[in-house]
Amino acid sequence: MSDSLTAPVPEAFSVSVIVEFIETQDSRWESGHWQVTGIVASAAGNRETISSKQLHENAGGKHLLHTGLDVRLYKDDAESYYFNLVSDNPSVFIICSQEDDEPIQPFIATLSYGEATSYMETDEIVETVPMPPEIYRWAERYVLEHYVPEKRKKRKRDNWKETDHGPGKQTRR
Repeated sequence: MSDSLTAPVPEAFSVSVIVEFIETQDSRWESGHWQVTGIVASAAGNRETISSKQLHENAGGKHLLHTGLDVRLYKDDAESYYFNLVSDNPSVFIICSQEDDEPIQPFIATLSYGEATSYMETDEIVETVPMPPEIYRWAERYVLEHYVPEKRKKRKRDNWKETDHGPGKQTRR
């Protein structure tokens, strides 16, 4: 039996996303809106086709479960995962699309601030949910294995007094 701490960290973790329709009581223009309200972690790396099913419906709204998404980690994004993990509220970013009057459709789950920001800039819907403990532990192991902080280098400034490029001095060409 292999030790789970010495086994390589999988690069994908399967998740399901919970989407809720919240009715609006005091709006003439809309009856409500869809939002991501949670994420459920499952076994790592079993990507299926993304599908949704209704969990339940009541007077306050509907709940849908979207399955078949994977959170994938990449070595070049390890610094972003690190900053997410050490933040006050570690989060999973869910990128969604939406057609008129339809529920939002999650299509990517990521831990990367950079990836989430890129989608925000293209006007996609980006929802944030708290990171489940299983995903936190998995991402933490990945970051410990792959992230090496770069040593900050202090930039050496030119001494303008000793060169001919200082204020008020002309350089000849």
